Amino acid sequence: MKRIICTLLIWMVLFTFGGISFAADIKIDEEMSRVIDRLLFIAAGTQNRVLKISLVDVISYALKSNSEILIKQIDPKLKEDDVRIARADFEPIFSADYTLHSNTKASSSSLSGANISYTRDIDFNAGMSGKLITGTEYAVDFINERYKSNSSFQSMNPYYTTEPKITITQPVFRDSGILVNTADIVIAQNNKKVSEEDFKETVMDIITKTKVRYYNLMYFLENYSIAGSSLERAKDLLEINKARYKKGLVSSLDLLEIETTVADREKALISAEANLKKAEDDLKLITNLVDDPELWNAKLELIDDKPEFNEQNLDLLECLKNSFQYRPDYNSNKVDLKNKDIKILTAQDALFPTVDLAGSFGLNGLGKDYQDALDNTKGDYKDWSVGFKVSVPWGGSERAKLDQRKLELAQAIIAFKRLEQNIILDVRDKIRAVNIAMRQIKASRLSKEKEIRNYQAQKERYATGHVSTHDILDYQENLARAELDYIKSLIDYNIAIVNLDKSQGLALIKNNIMVEG
Repeated sequence: MKRIICTLLIWMVLFTFGGISFAADIKIDEEMSRVIDRLLFIAAGTQNRVLKISLVDVISYALKSNSEILIKQIDPKLKEDDVRIARADFEPIFSADYTLHSNTKASSSSLSGANISYTRDIDFNAGMSGKLITGTEYAVDFINERYKSNSSFQSMNPYYTTEPKITITQPVFRDSGILVNTADIVIAQNNKKVSEEDFKETVMDIITKTKVRYYNLMYFLENYSIAGSSLERAKDLLEINKARYKKGLVSSLDLLEIETTVADREKALISAEANLKKAEDDLKLITNLVDDPELWNAKLELIDDKPEFNEQNLDLLECLKNSFQYRPDYNSNKVDLKNKDIKILTAQDALFPTVDLAGSFGLNGLGKDYQDALDNTKGDYKDWSVGFKVSVPWGGSERAKLDQRKLELAQAIIAFKRLEQNIILDVRDKIRAVNIAMRQIKASRLSKEKEIRNYQAQKERYATGHVSTHDILDYQENLARAELDYIKSLIDYNIAIVNLDKSQGLALIKNNIMVEG
């Protein structure tokens, strides 16, 4: 019925904003969509919907549309573009040019062959140039020219020249070698790995928070149930004592004490309900259910409604091994140290003098037309050159940069050692928390069992008049407290396991989640 009312409201809004078209291509603008969403939220607020959900489900919901994950997921793609940009330094470049040059001037010499000198020169060239990962620079050019003038001494007018030519420049010291020339690529690739590790850490953090909130809700559900059972015990006792009071077996003070206890336990139940609703909202928030107009107001019913206890034998060395293998923060810091090593090598390379060996070789062709020039391009007409160029830097800024890089590395090594120490302490602390939680479970379970037996025995004594009303109420309180302590120990144990998984970097593996950047 409520769904029908919601649908009618939507249709009314559509009519209000200009009528309805039954055409297949109807398009609702952004404002209309927001109005419909508001109506759906309002309609859902009046429904008593129950959403049965498991631990696997809440993790899926949390990862589905989490804004932190969506933001972090972009970083590896940005870093991948940085890798492509760095690799572009070694991509060949094609070039071509065409130039028409005309020149008319008075002749300054009779040797020019005319009183007024007129020339028209056309250059049309093409080539390919680039750089290899060794630092070698190459250029392959195809140089062409058409030259025409009014000089009587020019026997071939116009004439064409063509020259295929290759030029190689090889650095000897500075900028020489694969490591130096591919440094930007390696650093960009490492930065991509760091962003992937950061993304993993974000996902692991969301998983951990989600599981903790799931277990918190489980605890408050049990807390509410125990508070309800405690209230029912008090009410049952109140009914028994009302009957006894009519028979004159108990005093009005006994009856008043029970009535006061019932009121107090009703207050405790209301408080437990408030805590339960808050825990439910916290879980809805992290799972993004608050953004779903159909589910934001649904009551959550946990499929895994009882905390589990799977005793684990934990080995500190094995846990530390996992941490140093899987923790994203540790892996990203290792990669960062590699980048700093590379930056030191490139800074050291900048101190070397620049010594470039250069050589070129080409063939010349001359003809009355372009085809003739091509035909005359033979090995007899060579154009070659060899040489070198030396440039020695003064070195002030380069030495300062090298000092900076060394200090940055020393700083990073100290921070890395501190991170290792913190990881060791963190893992040991998490293992200790698990072991303490296990001991608490065993102790609280024993206490609960004894409180149950004790309460049953005291009930029988109360029925025979050997226990006062005040004492039986205390025994009820002790039983409720023991039941809650046991549940809390189970919840604390499960949360301790979750925190240990995160501390070891195993949150993704333990939950069978594959992360793609």
